[in-house]
Amino acid sequence: MEYRIEKIDGVCCRVWMHGQGGPAIYWGIAHDGEELAQRAAGILSDKLSDKPWTLVAYEAENWNRDYSPWALPSVKGEAEFTGGAKETLVWLTDICIPYIENNLPCGASSRMIGGYSLSGLFSLFAFYESHMFDGVASCSGSLWYPGWKAYAEGQSAPKGSGVYLSIGRKEEKTHNRKMAVVGEMTRWQYEQVQRDLNVRASELIWHNGGHFADIDQRIAQGFIWLIEHGRK
Repeated sequence: MEYRIEKIDGVCCRVWMHGQGGPAIYWGIAHDGEELAQRAAGILSDKLSDKPWTLVAYEAENWNRDYSPWALPSVKGEAEFTGGAKETLVWLTDICIPYIENNLPCGASSRMIGGYSLSGLFSLFAFYESHMFDGVASCSGSLWYPGWKAYAEGQSAPKGSGVYLSIGRKEEKTHNRKMAVVGEMTRWQYEQVQRDLNVRASELIWHNGGHFADIDQRIAQGFIWLIEHGRK
């Protein structure tokens, strides 16, 4: 497995290439997410030693800005979400992906996208908005985000694509009333996916534990599913 760090239009991207010709997975991480990304890539290498794949982990300068699909009213004491996802998506589709595909020897056969928490929400948003990805893994995605249902119910997936969702069993038991709807919304999102005739394969996994348990293993499991069940 080859590992390299690329600076793409000012954004730090960590790239693992395991052979050539397999799917490329684009994963939005935090600016301090190097250790998590390394662990997840190691799990992929161990579990999929016989399959080619490329993992591109791109860092957010500002997590709540770069992965939020639209701005939310600022409330004192709460995190501020300023809705920079469209700008992040333009960078990803117009700059990052062409750079990876034209300059690195991965020979990707398909494109996938995935993420955890707010990055998981962004991944679904990018999947719907761009129709450039053959599969998406939204792991513990922030589907509690106000306005998501109204947005997603009017969207359709790329034809022949795969969708993987996962969530921790304790996540909907949070005392934060806004975030407590995450379980209900994840169930709804899965039902929406199952009704979508463009979706060829789908999965919803419930993990033990809360939002911050076993993140590297959960995200790796989602990526393994994409590699094995993405577009054929």
